[in-house]
Amino acid sequence: MSGRGRRATFPERCEQASVGSNDLVALLPGPDPRCFRVRVQDGGYHTVDLRPWGNPVFTRMVASLVHEMIRQMGPAPIRRTLYCKLLDLRRFWRFLDAAQLTVCCIEDVTLELINRYEDWLEQGTPSQLALRRIISPLINLLRLAVERDAGCLPAELEHRLTWLGGGEFIGSRPRDAYSSREAAALRAAARRQVTAAARILPDGEMPAPRVDIDARPRLRRFYDDVLDALTRKGVIHVRSREFRLLKCGLHNNRLSNLTSEMLHGALYLTRLDLVGFLVLLSLETGMEIECLLSLSADCLRNPSRGYVEIEYCKRRARGGEWKRLRVRDGGSSTPGGLIRLAVKLTERARRYLGTAALWAWWDGYKLKVGSPGRGPVKAFVAHHGVMGDDGHPLHLELPRLRKTHKAERYLRVQGQLDDFAVGHSVAVGARHYADIPALRHVHERTIAEALHEALEAGLKPRLVPPDIEAAARLDPEVAGLSVALAQVPAILDGDQDVWLASCTGFNASPFGTVGEACPTPFWGCLECENAVITARKLPALIAFESFMIEQRAVMEAGVWAARFGRAYRRITEQILPAFPPQLVVNARAAAADAGTIFLYLPPEARAS
Repeated sequence: MSGRGRRATFPERCEQASVGSNDLVALLPGPDPRCFRVRVQDGGYHTVDLRPWGNPVFTRMVASLVHEMIRQMGPAPIRRTLYCKLLDLRRFWRFLDAAQLTVCCIEDVTLELINRYEDWLEQGTPSQLALRRIISPLINLLRLAVERDAGCLPAELEHRLTWLGGGEFIGSRPRDAYSSREAAALRAAARRQVTAAARILPDGEMPAPRVDIDARPRLRRFYDDVLDALTRKGVIHVRSREFRLLKCGLHNNRLSNLTSEMLHGALYLTRLDLVGFLVLLSLETGMEIECLLSLSADCLRNPSRGYVEIEYCKRRARGGEWKRLRVRDGGSSTPGGLIRLAVKLTERARRYLGTAALWAWWDGYKLKVGSPGRGPVKAFVAHHGVMGDDGHPLHLELPRLRKTHKAERYLRVQGQLDDFAVGHSVAVGARHYADIPALRHVHERTIAEALHEALEAGLKPRLVPPDIEAAARLDPEVAGLSVALAQVPAILDGDQDVWLASCTGFNASPFGTVGEACPTPFWGCLECENAVITARKLPALIAFESFMIEQRAVMEAGVWAARFGRAYRRITEQILPAFPPQLVVNARAAAADAGTIFLYLPPEARAS
């Protein structure tokens, strides 16, 4: 028998087929485009298998379009986003199966077919928003087909591809911010958790045995075996031989148990630690939660004078994905210090996983990189007893933390949108972050204050409180009256008094002809630029106020508002508050004691 052997042959295998910047790897022997792998954000791969879909001929033809659609999602799409997009796209194939339709090529897709598919979706879709999300991958696929071959689809179908759904679109309700009390409770809980994360040992160190374990040689040997397995594998399962031997030894010696949480929690970030870091960083920096989750361990750039830049990727910012945010740097209370602490605490987990991603953590079973999900978030709230304003445990949604940070910044800059818009345009800031329920009371108060200021600006009489009157008697210029300085003392002394004010031009009224007497009712002085109101006129104003209140009881509401409404508001909301409260009290007493002296009214006041 010859020792040289024979030449071996193997089936051809497509090891790698790169499309654009994506890493797409075929899984099957032979060039089957329906099955491939995609490199995703966490460094792993996601298998895309279109073989179970119906209409295999059509599926094989559009597989290249699916490749291109995934390529346009970025160099390494998020695994969940990719999975959901393919799940939505498969709805069309399920519709074809349910309707028993056969499509052999892209040219068989017609406008009628798309409309039938949309009608089919409406039967089981709760809203137009969800319908447009589901139909969007199919529309994108057909748009790619048109870009590749402009004449492959009918003209009416190409026009249909310019929109997603034909129904009435109602936007989703804007995500609200947490209240200031809830934000303070979240900050306090997150800081407690970050402080607790200091228990994690530096890379290279292992947790020392308990005193009761160290005192028993057999248990100490079992414990050393557990540490050796941890050193080699990074994690140890509760069903592994080493861990079971240690657990049985503790039980036989009637000692307290040593849990997997205790061992791994001394080496890695736990789910509670991860949520604590994310909550605190999001509230302090305002970064999107998906951007925080995608940070790398070397994300800090250009430290200078107590500040540092965080480099992060915002995938939905098409054309400008990579951004930098300048934040404070120093102790663990600053964003820069928090990230430096996280880099230190995750060093061991990142080494075992071989990843550059910052957030490598232990989820209770294995080391992983990625989002904590709903379970750890709920566990964080329950562990720290964070309560909402309604008295129940807070329903924590991590994306709402950015809205909370933005709301706090909006209040600090007093609504100045140029200072408020960080990381987005002014229009986006106004639409998505300022117009939210949590800030509605601020906007309502601002409108009320603006209306009050406008009302004050419309008050034309010159109000002269006692302090200004005293200064004007020494220096007539202080009064600021539009008359000769020699006439100021006479006006202040009452030589030109009318019923509710002093008048600087009774025969030069802005409401009438110059040279003729003022034609307006006597309460027209309250809106006349010739009027000067001093403390001497307060009893008359108060008497008129009382008279208007009496008239309101006997007149129709509309008639009273048309005749006295503005005058009443002028007196009660603008004139009386401008004078010292005690002076107003004394004037009320004087008006009451004087009887009818201040109550002589012209006939037009009582006319109905």
